[in-house]
Amino acid sequence: MTHRPRTALVVDSGACLAPALGEAPWVQIVPMSIEMDGRVLRDGLDITSDEFYSRLAQPGPLPTSSSPSPGDYLEAFRSCDAPAIVCLTIPARFSMMGKSARLAAELLREQQPNRRVEVIDTGTAAGGFTLVAEAAAQACARGLGLDEVKEHTRAVASTARVIATLDTMRFLVRSGRIPALAGRSSDLLHVRPVFAFSGGDVHRLALVRGTKKAMRVVAQQLRDRIPADVSVRLAIFCGADPASVPLLEQDLRELFGDQTVERLSLTPVIALHTGPGLVGAAAVVDRPLPS
Repeated sequence: MTHRPRTALVVDSGACLAPALGEAPWVQIVPMSIEMDGRVLRDGLDITSDEFYSRLAQPGPLPTSSSPSPGDYLEAFRSCDAPAIVCLTIPARFSMMGKSARLAAELLREQQPNRRVEVIDTGTAAGGFTLVAEAAAQACARGLGLDEVKEHTRAVASTARVIATLDTMRFLVRSGRIPALAGRSSDLLHVRPVFAFSGGDVHRLALVRGTKKAMRVVAQQLRDRIPADVSVRLAIFCGADPASVPLLEQDLRELFGDQTVERLSLTPVIALHTGPGLVGAAAVVDRPLPS
């Protein structure tokens, strides 16, 4: 893309965009923060995933994370070289990003009334958030206006489906997101929970014994949620469990056909609540860009 974009994209580091896309001139990434051992580190910049996973394995309190502040978003908005901006966030029940981004948009409007910012709650996270962000970035790269980018992004986001499994419930217990008894019972039985993430909420689907079976259940649950007659884009995401990825990719290819499956490495901040053993798959309908 050589021309000045009409619309820029702003996302947080949890979108896990590939470096080539994240460094595009029409994309601004706002890092989340991780507080660990008395230090505040920028997600994806000041700490590697391997370093973070090593710290998670140690006893003691979990590190904590914080969403970008309104000032962080305002700085990103000001840095965008476009008259219009689309800013994507994960669901409001999981983060204050949307509130911070909207406050920053109001501040920018006061300072630069000729610029427009649209904040979109995508209703998804992890690999689903990545696929939606990629679709928005492609729309911006095509040179589409704000209304067209917004409509395309919302249409893609409405189709996002995410299924994932954990190797242990221990980190969810430590983070306080589930009762200790429920998490320990699952671990004692040596079963892996399988979750669905859609519409801004998380639902447990099954408890599965064994990694191979868990990968098959993830792939099948995703297939069941996508109409058979549509073209889709697929992605696999994982924390520190890359050995499961080939199993899941094989199952996806069997169920969806021999097509490209994008592989994503999650940023450390996502593992704060799930642990390093998160593995999952995401899909969105591959909607064509407006001509």
